[in-house]
Amino acid sequence: MNVQQAIETRRSIRAYEARPVEREKLEAVLRTGNQAPIFGQFHMSVFVGSEQISAVDTAAVEGMAHSGVPFLEQLAAQDGFHPLYGAAALVVLSAPGGNDEKGFNMANVSCAAENMMLAATELGLGSCFLMGPMIAFSDPALRARLGLPEGYEPLIGVALGYAAGERPAPPDRKSDNITWCN
Repeated sequence: MNVQQAIETRRSIRAYEARPVEREKLEAVLRTGNQAPIFGQFHMSVFVGSEQISAVDTAAVEGMAHSGVPFLEQLAAQDGFHPLYGAAALVVLSAPGGNDEKGFNMANVSCAAENMMLAATELGLGSCFLMGPMIAFSDPALRARLGLPEGYEPLIGVALGYAAGERPAPPDRKSDNITWCN
């Protein structure tokens, strides 16, 4: 699979098989995160195993339910909602100072996340970009597990695992959003 194929094949996977991802594949995905074109620094914390994932999932539902954000509260109120979708692994990307005013930190972690999601696709893994579930890390006990450097705040997550079922078909993307400036 080449880069173009990975880009066109990658989809947000929201249902995973109940099997672990091999450490070698996780390490390969993490290496691509570190190759992202960034301006600044970020940190990756990796959660693996059903017990770890379940703890984050439960805290995320609780945090989303009391977030004051109607969309997150509606999701959390759904019967059987699991914001990590049963993923085998979760990579939490954090940056110094959290989401800065200019958006550099969010751009940095998003570039790293995209690299990781494309690498996951190439390796036969599913992935999903996550923001809402990061509210779980307002729980001090769970936050302590991140092993963050001083002053770093979790911004986004990438769920990883083997997709349960077929990848969704690619959506029709508009092509009228390009202007050639000659």
